[in-house]
Amino acid sequence: MNKLLLICLVLLSIFLINGEVIAASQIIKDKGTLTSVEGDGTVIIDEKGYKIDPSARIIDKKGKKAAIYNLLPPTKVYFEYEYAKNGFVIKLIEEFPEILPK
Repeated sequence: MNKLLLICLVLLSIFLINGEVIAASQIIKDKGTLTSVEGDGTVIIDEKGYKIDPSARIIDKKGKKAAIYNLLPPTKVYFEYEYAKNGFVIKLIEEFPEILPK
């Protein structure tokens, strides 16, 4: 019983020390205003910088796949991201339609 408890504590300590393992599995959903697309492919949403995952889904106002450079700032967006070693990485970014459906 004591060995099992010790193993659990060691594993928990490893996960806590290596916090990115826990944080990397959590997708965060948010909305904001995309104000800039930088030359290196990063984006600024509500004054925060985000990297774009190479496999990220990017959806324009018409609901179609698009390149990040096709989104014209400023524009309202819904996005999903996660924390990685090199910062926040967007997995999905979707422009809100100009006219919301009724």
